Amino acid sequence: MYDVDRSHQPWDPPCQDHAPGVDVALRLTHLVLVDGRLVDVWSEPVEETRWQHHAARFDRERGPVPGPPPPPWQRVLDWLADVCGGCAAVAALDADPLDDDDVALPDVPDRHQLARLEATADLLDAVAGRLLDAEAGCALRRALLRVWAEEPEVVLRPTTAGHVAGGVCWAVGKANGWFRPQGDLAMGRVQEALALGSSPSGPGQRVRSALRGFRDLPAAGWRYGVPGVPGVPDLEALGHADLLVSTTRARLVRLRDRAVAARDAAA
Repeated sequence: MYDVDRSHQPWDPPCQDHAPGVDVALRLTHLVLVDGRLVDVWSEPVEETRWQHHAARFDRERGPVPGPPPPPWQRVLDWLADVCGGCAAVAALDADPLDDDDVALPDVPDRHQLARLEATADLLDAVAGRLLDAEAGCALRRALLRVWAEEPEVVLRPTTAGHVAGGVCWAVGKANGWFRPQGDLAMGRVQEALALGSSPSGPGQRVRSALRGFRDLPAAGWRYGVPGVPGVPDLEALGHADLLVSTTRARLVRLRDRAVAARDAAA
């Protein structure tokens, strides 16, 4: 029971139809009864009152009801688009080996910058020759050149060329599933080959961000493949099909074809 206070403004019925989260004034209405008879009514904001949690609950209840999740084939196609760089890239996906037609180093007028770029490329070639193969070396070099074109400071800022090379190996290796438990290669072997005192994951995340750019890649936030869909590998979504070696793309082609067949069957 509240004491009568005539200083409040006359009652103005609050709006009952509002979108969740919108700050609507006068949501809290007080009714004052004396001997069971209504003697005063006023409304005020509910914020910072002890009834605010009720308003928050009502907002949640009025929220939109989530629809059913997309079918598995749609989730797989969406994931493939993020990994490969769009629907057109998924449609054009093949399992041909990468070639080295576009992995030559560019002309760089600054000799210090050129030295860093050359040293990093040499280290990537060495890692590919020692731990991987020529096609992997092509993917690594191509990723380095793409990072150089988009964000050269990612190549120039680290302390040594070994840190840059480690970052490129981390990003491209994660995108291809080279490292355990997806693949057979231990990350420690790359770290040892580049004489790094710490994991290349830090530089690798900067390389990954440079390769993704400002594109919205929802799959980049997914871990362990596509939730609820077995058989989808845990690959880092860089959005560049030409950084994936032929064995990786062959696996993605199979996933694409199965997803498309399921879509057509559903239609």
